Amino acid sequence: MEDLEREYSPSSRVGGSADPFVADYVARSAAARAALGDHIAQVDGGSLAISAGVGTPLLVFIHGGYWQALSAEASLYLAPRVLSRGWSYAALEYTLAPGAPISQMVTECRQGLAKLAGHVAPSAVVLVGHSAGAHLAAMISLVRPSPLPVARTVLLSGVFDLRPLVRTSVNDALGLDVQSAAAISPLLLPVGARPQVVVAVGDNDTDAFRQQSSAYAAHLQSAGVAVTSTVCPRTHHFDIVDQVLDPFSELGNLAMGGVA
Repeated sequence: MEDLEREYSPSSRVGGSADPFVADYVARSAAARAALGDHIAQVDGGSLAISAGVGTPLLVFIHGGYWQALSAEASLYLAPRVLSRGWSYAALEYTLAPGAPISQMVTECRQGLAKLAGHVAPSAVVLVGHSAGAHLAAMISLVRPSPLPVARTVLLSGVFDLRPLVRTSVNDALGLDVQSAAAISPLLLPVGARPQVVVAVGDNDTDAFRQQSSAYAAHLQSAGVAVTSTVCPRTHHFDIVDQVLDPFSELGNLAMGGVA
């Protein structure tokens, strides 16, 4: 039980606390908010969008936080670098646990993605999910077809079989049992859509996170999905997102390269 708790605690590899990394996201997002100001549009439901112009590619981000922390507002830190590359950017909002079950979060993310069409007119969409957000991204673009066509789904350090979490403190706010966890686990569900997929973990992610990603990549491949898997060097659970925006990194090229 203690091993399971440690394996599903990403901060166990980086000092034992996620607080410094969350504080960094929040501070960088506040700076982005101040810089972008009126360029940020609030979408019905709380998602945020910044258009770089009609016909530009769109990166949509779903934040992590184990379905119980962070927000679209705290995800604005990615926007300046996305915009600097000529892309539009959006961050999806969803109700956090214990205020909503994960099944409702999935519905809200689907609705948020659909509503983006009224704020941006992209040439292509890349959907990026981090940690719990990777689970939500898989649910809305791979388990079922996305309401907004997605060219590529990028899954960063995700959890795709939620059953192990039932026996950890993560579940205190989620209230899952084995049956309800299985019902919302992409690894256990049929694949209903086939965009390009990138599955990535950091080399300093825990073994459990690395095994989750490996198993889900294999599940997608067996369903005929075009999947690329990568382990990012010198990267941990909390800084892997920045690799997506680095044009000189392998993950940056896999995530944003070749999108019209």
